[in-house]
Amino acid sequence: MPRSTDSMYLSPWISLLLAMCIPVVCSLNSFPENMRVSQKSVNLTCHTKFQGQVTWKHTLEGHVKTVKESRFVNIMGRSLNLTSLDTPNAGEYSCWGEGKELYREYLLLESEEEELEEDEEDYNNDDDDAAKERADSFSCSTQTYSCFFKCYLSAFGFTAARLRYHRVGQAPSPWQNASSAQNNFQFTLPLSYSPYAEESAALEVTAEAVNSRRYLKKTLHFYLRDIVQPDPPQKVKCERAGKTLSVTVEPPDSWAQPFSYFPLEHQIEYINKNNGKTELAASGMIKQRVSMLRARSRDPLIPSAWSKWSPWKNVTN
Repeated sequence: MPRSTDSMYLSPWISLLLAMCIPVVCSLNSFPENMRVSQKSVNLTCHTKFQGQVTWKHTLEGHVKTVKESRFVNIMGRSLNLTSLDTPNAGEYSCWGEGKELYREYLLLESEEEELEEDEEDYNNDDDDAAKERADSFSCSTQTYSCFFKCYLSAFGFTAARLRYHRVGQAPSPWQNASSAQNNFQFTLPLSYSPYAEESAALEVTAEAVNSRRYLKKTLHFYLRDIVQPDPPQKVKCERAGKTLSVTVEPPDSWAQPFSYFPLEHQIEYINKNNGKTELAASGMIKQRVSMLRARSRDPLIPSAWSKWSPWKNVTN
């Protein structure tokens, strides 16, 4: 049976696609075992007991080539020196002897802090949603004084991330890999901490992110109390007493107890039924006619960040 013309025409293209490496697919989804980070120059060494002559190969996103000497590449025995680094220089470098791979190391170019600051400035000055998504950011938060906290790393174009932390003056924790996917990474971190004790030292949290070419590092310093943001109030109850509306706000279940030791202050936002304006009340006694209201909470002793608002609640007068 003769082969179709379409099959004969497509086969070379299929072979080509199979041979190609799409950058997203070939990008790093974990941290290399042997990783080097540099900005301008680097010296790589072939760590092996092999005594013969070695050659170097460079692999980037599926493309493999033998390394040859040039103006910016110098090979001295088992050492490979690279200068004036640029993104094409990133990737895996392996040394070979008698047809066998002897050692490999992955080179990444470090993203400079100036570049990151420029990205953040673009983020603040650009209303375009796509530009905001591309801005790098790193933050941590916790819902209460407890034994864990969460960190969020937004790193556009990066495909793997990890984090470790420690109290200043103590040994760092093991690296923890992100639980989420490309660009936006989330970490949930355990912490040995008593909510009744005063924090004696700040936390230092370091995040790293990589793709096939670049390396990003960000560091935060804070006390746990600095990143507390309560959950929205669990319930908001209303009761009319004459011309006054009495509003009771219940703390969220996630907040530290007893509530007498860990108090929360509440802010109430309501819609004035007489004029339709949105107004704020610091206390739970509102003398205006109200059509809808909602509440948020914070720790008044720090003070912490305000929680998000509770859902709007209809009020029957």
